[in-house]
Amino acid sequence: MAGTEQPAEEPAATVEAPTGGDGDSSQTSLAAPPPPVRGLSYAVDIVFCIDVTGSMTPILDAVKANALRFYGDVQDNLVNKGKNVDELRVRVVAFRDFTADGDAAMQESPFFALPADQGEFSAFVNGLVAEGGGDAPESGLEAVSLAMASPWTTRGDRRRQVVVVWTDQPAQPLSPAVLPEAYRGRVPADFSALTDMWEDAQGTLGSSSKRLILFAPDGPGWSDISSVWENVVHHPSQAGGGLSDVDYGTIIDSIGNSV
Repeated sequence: MAGTEQPAEEPAATVEAPTGGDGDSSQTSLAAPPPPVRGLSYAVDIVFCIDVTGSMTPILDAVKANALRFYGDVQDNLVNKGKNVDELRVRVVAFRDFTADGDAAMQESPFFALPADQGEFSAFVNGLVAEGGGDAPESGLEAVSLAMASPWTTRGDRRRQVVVVWTDQPAQPLSPAVLPEAYRGRVPADFSALTDMWEDAQGTLGSSSKRLILFAPDGPGWSDISSVWENVVHHPSQAGGGLSDVDYGTIIDSIGNSV
C-alpha cells in the first residue's frame, strides 16, 4: 500500500502438523504463521502439483468434484482460524513421467484468481485425465520445480506461496537427459540444485512465506524433501494406493494451517 511501511519479515517457528484424516501423524518442518495483523492485506497463491497417472483416478475425481466449492471451503476454513485473505489465486501443474510420456508428462495452467476465474479453474481441472505414467516412480520433482518458478503475486502486505503435491508414487531422480527440449533450463539438474532453488534467499520464494504440503509416500524424493527442506509438512500416503485414504477436509485444513 502506498505510503505504508512494509512489515518486517515474519519469524519462523517449528510447530506440530495436524493429524491426517486417517489418524496418521504427519512429518513437518512447517514454520508457524504469526497471528493475522489487523489492517494488513493478505495475498495467497496456491499451486497444486497433481499426479495424473492411472492410479490417481480416485483423488482426481475428488479434486474435480470439489473444484467448484474449493474457494468457499478454503475461505470458510481461514475465517474459522481468524484469517482474512484479500486475494486467492490457484494454479495447477499436472504430472506423469517424462520417461514414459514425453511432452505429455506435464500440463500447466496459469494462475486463476478466485472466485472470479472459478469457471476457468474448474474447466482446467475437469479436463485432466488420469492415464499414462508407465511404472513407478513419476516426474514429481520436475513438477515441484515448475511450481516453485511460478509467477507469484507481489501484491498484499503479507503473502503466502503454497505448493501442494498429491501423488501415490515415489519421485524419479532429476535427470536432464529425459527432459524434452521445452523443459531444459526450467528444471534443475539434480536434487541438490532443486534444494538450492527452494532455499535461495534471493529467489522468488519468500523465506517466511513459502509452504510445501506433501500428500506423498515415504519414498525417494518425497522423504528426501521432508527430511531436509524447511517449511514442509508431509502427510505420508500408501504407495500405489491412489491416495484414496486422503480426506478432502484434511487437504483444506492443511492449506488453512499454512496461511
